[in-house]
Parts: sequence; C-alpha cells; structure tokens
Amino acid sequence: MEWKTTSALSNQAIRTVGRIVEGSHDITIFSNTRAHPLSAQVAGIDIGRRTLTLRVFCPAGNIGDYLSDGLVSFDLEKINRDDPPLLLCFEKVQATCERIHSSLFEVRCTLADTLLITIKPGGVRVPFVLGMSASVSLDVYTGLTISARLCNLSVGGCMLEVPLEDSMPLTIHQQLPNIYIQFPNGEGLRSKGSIRNMRPFGRARHVAVGIRFIDLDRDMRQRLLYFITESEAELARRMGMENRRAGISPLFLVSPHDKKPANSNKRRNKLPPMAHAIKEVARQQHIILHCLKNERPFPEDMLYDSADTLLHLAESDRHQFLYALRYLSEEAAWVRHSVRVAALLGDVLPTQPGLVDDAREAVAGILLHAMGKPLLLSEHLPSLDTHLTASQRNLLKHHVEALRRQLHKVGWSPGPVLNRIVGDINERLDGSGYPAGKRAEALSELVRTASIIKIVDTLTHARNGRPALSPLDAYRWVYGNDGYDKKCLTRYVRRYGLYPVGSLVKYTGGFLAWVMELDREGSPRQVRVVKNLAFQDSKLDTVLADQDIQQIGKLEEVVDPANFQL
Repeated sequence: MEWKTTSALSNQAIRTVGRIVEGSHDITIFSNTRAHPLSAQVAGIDIGRRTLTLRVFCPAGNIGDYLSDGLVSFDLEKINRDDPPLLLCFEKVQATCERIHSSLFEVRCTLADTLLITIKPGGVRVPFVLGMSASVSLDVYTGLTISARLCNLSVGGCMLEVPLEDSMPLTIHQQLPNIYIQFPNGEGLRSKGSIRNMRPFGRARHVAVGIRFIDLDRDMRQRLLYFITESEAELARRMGMENRRAGISPLFLVSPHDKKPANSNKRRNKLPPMAHAIKEVARQQHIILHCLKNERPFPEDMLYDSADTLLHLAESDRHQFLYALRYLSEEAAWVRHSVRVAALLGDVLPTQPGLVDDAREAVAGILLHAMGKPLLLSEHLPSLDTHLTASQRNLLKHHVEALRRQLHKVGWSPGPVLNRIVGDINERLDGSGYPAGKRAEALSELVRTASIIKIVDTLTHARNGRPALSPLDAYRWVYGNDGYDKKCLTRYVRRYGLYPVGSLVKYTGGFLAWVMELDREGSPRQVRVVKNLAFQDSKLDTVLADQDIQQIGKLEEVVDPANFQL
C-alpha cells in the first residue's frame, strides 16, 4: 500500500496534522494484536521532512507490539466544543522508535505527501476530513438499522464510524444486505457489503468498521467512481490547494435550513471526575465484548483495570462514587446494569471481612457476566432494548453457556471466584434459577450477596415493559421471594436505605432532586435540585444541604427519572 502522490497535494498530510494538533486533540496508537490503544502526545512536527514525533507511554514496555515491521498505525481525534469530533486514521506509517526512559518512548513517524491512499491501480481511498461528511445507514437484521458516519471511500469499500453502543450486533465477516451512503445534497449509493475488520476508534466512543462492497453492477460502479472523484476534488479544495474547480462540489452542498448535529461533547466535559472514570469503565465493557465477539485475544488487563477502578473509586469517596453512577443513564441497558451491580458489589464486599479478599475477582465477574446476553444477538434476537417475546426471553437464559463458549474460543479460563460469579449469580436458593437449578447449599455467601444487588438493580429500573419499582417496593418483592437470602437483603437495606444515593426523589413543594449524600438515619442530607414540576420546561441546578432542604418541602418518594426525561 502506497500513498498517492500528486503535486497539488504535496505535504498536505503533515500540514493537516499540524492544523489539527494546534487545538484540542487526542492521539492513540493502535495494534491489531492488542485491545488497549496507547495514548500519545506530539513532541514535534517537521513540515519539510514530513515527520511527526510522538511521545508514548507504554506501561508494559512492549511497544514492539504496536510497531510491527517498522510500521505504526494511529488515530488522530480533533475535539471541538462547537462541532462533533473529527476522527482521522493513519494506517501502517513508516516509523522508528527510541526508548527515552523505562516505559517512555519517542516514535518518529514519516508521513506521506497526501492523505489520499492508492489501494490499487486506478483506485484511491478518500478520507472524509475538514468538515466533509456523508451519512450511512446499515441494515443488519430485519427491522434493525444502524446509523453511521463515512470516514473514507474507495472503489472496493469504505470505513465507517459507528457509535460504540450501536456496534453490538456487528461481527467481522458479517454480510450486510443493505448499505446506503447519502451525501449532504441528498444523492446516494446503495449496495450490499461485508464487514472486513472492526476495532475501537481511538479513545472515542466509536468503532471503526471496514466494509467491502459486494455485487456492484456497472451503473453502481460508475456512480461510485463519480462520488470518489468529487470527494477527492472537494478534499483538495478544502485543503486550500489549486484545483480544477473553484467552487464546492455539488455533493457537499447543504440547505442553510439544515440543523447542525447535536453535540454531546459539552455535556461530557461537564461531568464530575468520577463520572468520567465510570463512563470509561462502561466504554471498556463494549471493547471487551468486541474482542469476545470477534475472537481476538481476551483483554484480561482491561477487565481487571475496570474492576480496580470501581474498587478504588468506592474507597476514595463513597458518596461521590454512588452519586456518579447516575451518569450511566445514557449507556446501553446491559452496560448500565453490569457497571452499577459491579460498582455496588465493590462498595459492599470491603465491609465484609469474610468476602473482602474476593472483591476484585467478584467485581470482574459481574462485569464479564453481562457479556453473555449481547453475544446472543442475531436475527432471532436483534435487540436487548425492545419488548422481548417469550421465546426471546427463553433464548436469553442461555447467555451463561454463550459466554463460556466464547471464552473457550479465545482461550481464556477464569479463576474459581470469577467463574462462580458468572455461573451462579442467576441461581436461586429454592432451585428456581438457571443455568443448573442449584439450591441453597450450593450457593456461597458471595453469590448470595451479589444476587441481592443484581435483583434490586433489576427491579428498580424499567425493563421489557415493566415499570421501575421504588427501592421500598423492590425490597418487599425480594423479601417475599424464597430464592433470595434475607440476611443479605437486610445488610443491603441497612447500607443503602430507602433513598439511595444517586436516586431521584420528589418533594412536596413540587421539586425533583438527585440524592447526593445521606445522614445516619438514611435521609438525604445533600441533594441537587434539577426540576420544579410547576414549570415543566425549566431546568434547575441547585445543591441544597441540611436545613436548606426544607425550602423545597418534605420528602415524598423515589421516582423514575425516565418519567421526567431526566
């Protein structure tokens, strides 16, 4: 693979990189053999020599895994407050490496003249950067369509940027019955395709998906060539180079009435530090699932890093940690559930002398256990977030076996504690659970404790058409069920109370507030007021503590945030 060199675009690759890194940006080095990307910082740019020098910290010191045959691949993400992030991928760039100190390295990359890549005679891969855009829709299963953004385009295929949470049903070598690429002016191309490769895109919440076009007839191929030619000319124009056309390509003309895409970056930047850490654990859940689905080496270090993060956060400031869990609301349901249960288990186990030594393995087990259900996604089970039929619910009961099969395929064997959590957490004391129908005598105190946390979290959040229960109603339901340990439930209630930190509560004055801290009696002593129900369109953000809380009335009940669009 060589870079296509044209006089009009000489040195534009390094110049474009220079323009991007002047502002806020992230650089990550990736490898097809490693799940973890490496963060990098720009140490220097030489426009004349087309060299980009990166300073990279590699904790394990095995940076050779990222520089196979003297080539390095990295993602460059430009972060702009007013626009969606821009992601640019450089693949197999010539590079040399020098160790600076222990685990610190300098990687000197020699970029080609241009961003255009020659992929075969007469063909070019055009990156969509500098504001160039095209939307893509992928029909995966009947009734399931995924939206994506075009990253590059060639005669043979394209690369797409797919939101991490939407990538669950996708697998390498999967056949896609319909791919539709639409340019800003409304013109588009429809084709069949297959997935050639997938990987996490930098540190963003996206997956890079490589697509190969299938069964293009003569007319479709001619239309594709037209789109590539226009895109190539538009790229040159946006780079400020001489071009045969002075104006913008018709493909990229857009109506002035079209709205800008909503930007979630502002909200992300307002998150408290603990929420950032918890959402990174959620992101890593998707990456671990990606490795399992595509039979890549199992990222054991990532799994245990997530467990260690949750345990450390719980120990450092318990109330802030529990409050930060509410920021998981925008995650996929299976991720929300797994991270919340793992977090609470990490909060509970260190207080129980007989279980504290198993905390790390148990928290990792909860995080891994959740992978089984998304592994079952198929034509028969296209989504986990819709109302499931009886047959689909029965299919989901095989998620433990599905997870174990996949772990065997990737050659990873969990330890005894982790294995017990994965296999037994859905078992019940009365034998009504699954997958083996074990009874009380076969279930450890660790499993019983984790089961209580899991079922309370399940009941207090809406699922499959069932509304969320209040904590009190959930406790009553669990207490009346012979499948759960009542002593473990009592310990749970004493620790979290009727108004758990992170829950949304309603006051008699018509105000809604998030619980931030509890007093010794289990009543909120600090809350964040976010809504006055007398003014439906207004939003509040006021922290009240102790006696000031009386200003908003008396505490009434815990409510479901979804009922108030919160």
